[in-house]
Amino acid sequence: MRIGYWSSGVSLGFGAVLETGKYMEKEGLTVEYVKFPDVNAPTKAMAAGAIDFAIGASAGTVFSVIADGLPLSIVLASQVADLDFVVPEDSPIRTMADLKGKKIGTSPAGSATAVITAAILETNYGIKGGDYQGVPGNDPRLAQFLAQKDIDAAALRTVTIALLPEMRLRKLGSFREEWRKITKSDAPPILGVGLMRNAWMKENPDGPTKVVAAMRKAYEFGRSDKAAAAKALRDAANLSEADAKAYAALWDSIYTVRMEPADVASIRQAFEVYKTVGAVKGDLPDSALVTAPYEASKVVR
Repeated sequence: MRIGYWSSGVSLGFGAVLETGKYMEKEGLTVEYVKFPDVNAPTKAMAAGAIDFAIGASAGTVFSVIADGLPLSIVLASQVADLDFVVPEDSPIRTMADLKGKKIGTSPAGSATAVITAAILETNYGIKGGDYQGVPGNDPRLAQFLAQKDIDAAALRTVTIALLPEMRLRKLGSFREEWRKITKSDAPPILGVGLMRNAWMKENPDGPTKVVAAMRKAYEFGRSDKAAAAKALRDAANLSEADAKAYAALWDSIYTVRMEPADVASIRQAFEVYKTVGAVKGDLPDSALVTAPYEASKVVR
């Protein structure tokens, strides 16, 4: 099986632990890991048949390719959009409504972060796409832009903020709080999903359950043993001890490995929100949300 993940951002931590802990191999799978430098690249690779499973494919891009009819399935909610809208501490911007007309840093167009940002600004504050300038980049780049005053605000992952204590940032709002206003639900916004090729699922009927079982075990490892997770991040991702500890401390907030009815409902609701702001078109077919591997994994020990 060929497994892909983005070698930066939130994907880095889970991918490093999953790979170094050999969780897939322990379930009897023969695995090749493929790392990508771009947040949307794993989904594109899935669409091209270059990989079989993406551990945290960007939800926005996934919705687009599935709505276009590509034979791919969402088998897990795997990453939570745990981000904050921040400005430099000395910024005159005081509220989310003040972001109108400003330069806002976010992930590249098409990413779940960019789409959720657009949905929050338009739905909750009436700030449409033409009312602000979106500046794309990965988190380290956006943090640099903020420090240089090249942008006015940014949507940054909480793990990134934790790794930059010297930056003196002020929080305007969070994705979780703003998403709750949109959906009237406590289900968190989904940043990434476990995406699988239908052809691989058909060729390997027992494989999807093994994959999900491995994902669940890797998640539990990080959730229950923060010190060991931090060590894995130091060894595999070349993080400093302080950065690895800060990253591991947020494990429960940034990752999830679930496909319960509430998660399916949250994914569906996210699709409709994306559709409302014009980020996706068409429909999300019932067949694209596959819960059987998750349910079957519950009995795997």
